[in-house]
Amino acid sequence: MRRLLLADRIKDRRGSFLAPLIPVLEQHFEVRFYAGPPGPELAAAIAWADIVWLEWCWDHAAWATSSGVLGGRACVVRLHSIEALQTDYPARVDWRQVDALVTVGEDIDALVQERFPASAAAARMVIPNGIDLERFRPGAVAPDMRRIGWVGHVEPKKNPMLMLQVMHALRRQAAGFSLHVAGAFTDLRTLRYLRRMIPALGLEGWVHFDGEVADMPGWYADKGVLLSTTMYESFGLNIGEAMAVGAFPVVHGFPGAELLWPVECQFAGVDEAVALIRAARPGLYRAWVAERYGLAQQAEMILALLDGLPRRGLALAG
Repeated sequence: MRRLLLADRIKDRRGSFLAPLIPVLEQHFEVRFYAGPPGPELAAAIAWADIVWLEWCWDHAAWATSSGVLGGRACVVRLHSIEALQTDYPARVDWRQVDALVTVGEDIDALVQERFPASAAAARMVIPNGIDLERFRPGAVAPDMRRIGWVGHVEPKKNPMLMLQVMHALRRQAAGFSLHVAGAFTDLRTLRYLRRMIPALGLEGWVHFDGEVADMPGWYADKGVLLSTTMYESFGLNIGEAMAVGAFPVVHGFPGAELLWPVECQFAGVDEAVALIRAARPGLYRAWVAERYGLAQQAEMILALLDGLPRRGLALAG
């Protein structure tokens, strides 16, 4: 079996976007997972491997591709939106050392091509995220259509300001709706703003912050609607997860959203969002997600990618 190193710079093994795929990968490869910065430990892990998967195009990817530690080994970089929009790391990668650049959506792939043309030296693949349909499944009790979920770090790029405006307009039209937020506050400016605006908009008691949630399938179970107000996502995993559990998605039409999610569930203005929430019905989109974004489809595409990589690393790994 070839040796596959999964090097995640941002998240640990449990929290990594790769976590649901590891059991499948272990059936085909000898797998090691590394979470940490560039340096001697990463170099040792790379020396063990035949294939190096660099999750996030971060400082470890820039270092690994430019320092010589790859030694000709097959290399995959998976890039998310934060790297392309908020860092210069893609410009610091030696893309000639990368066999494949993986993104999770067509829009982010086009953005990377536009902003970092040197990345064209690597083969490009769009492989959408996969939803674990066994883990994210409808609960025993029907969701409450008046309970609205919102998921993500509470920070400006997730646009919680729009979230409050939608709830304010909704509460003026209909009673009984509440908003439940799963995610940590990561920006003091946003925290102070929300503390002021929630009472100013008369939303005290109707907006609940649950912090980081360990059991997301259980958290989704009683939510009839998933409201996404984000300014941009390369994919939007929480949207698909909520749909798989049975929630109706109400998605602000960020760039590329029309390529990822049902267009009939997308909104531009507050009034459109309110109309979608009031008309929402449960359980309409699980099959839609299963057809497009099941974990099995993602695993099949990734296994095909890895199987097609050059085998020049075998001799190096011994």
